[in-house]
Amino acid sequence: CLFREGASLSARVIVNRAWLQHFGRGIVTTPGDFGVQGARPSHPDLLDDLAARFIEKGWSLKWLHREIVTSATYMQGSGYHPEMSLRDPDNRWLWRMNRRRLEVEAWRDAMLAVSGQLDLEIGGAPENLSNAGNHRRTIYGKIDRRDLEPVLQINDFPDPDSHSPAREETITPLQQLFILNGEFVRLQSEALVARLFRESPDN
Repeated sequence: CLFREGASLSARVIVNRAWLQHFGRGIVTTPGDFGVQGARPSHPDLLDDLAARFIEKGWSLKWLHREIVTSATYMQGSGYHPEMSLRDPDNRWLWRMNRRRLEVEAWRDAMLAVSGQLDLEIGGAPENLSNAGNHRRTIYGKIDRRDLEPVLQINDFPDPDSHSPAREETITPLQQLFILNGEFVRLQSEALVARLFRESPDN
């Protein structure tokens, strides 16, 4: 058994997935396999403690996310320290915050927010992300399993036909070409310039 008794397996899996979301790597680096063939937890006591308190708090995801993002570990800088790098080159013991790329949803929403065009309406029908006039949050994008939107497909969105416990991160020329030539990016750039002239005409 890889874990102590106390917290349920379900709670550990949920805690590990939340940790993975915030740190880019789970306490167990195989989030889809907590069995004998999966990776051993880097911080088993931390995982057990968070899982037990998660259950005590009524399985509140809001509490769990707040507990993680207000921790001293999460608030660390990403600065490089040569002596620590020699001891722990993979940052397994979390002596600094790993630098992370924005996922496609946050990246698209950030462009819309900066340009002043993000539609914060909650709920409603999904819309095609290929429509450059779609200013809704990316979470409301339409997912067609047979024809995945190009913006998602080239930016590491997981395959909707299969279980994807973690996203693969790639760097491809298509991503750069999409940024350079994409209509959505061009429109957000123009909207940002218009917003700056509108809000600070004398600056």
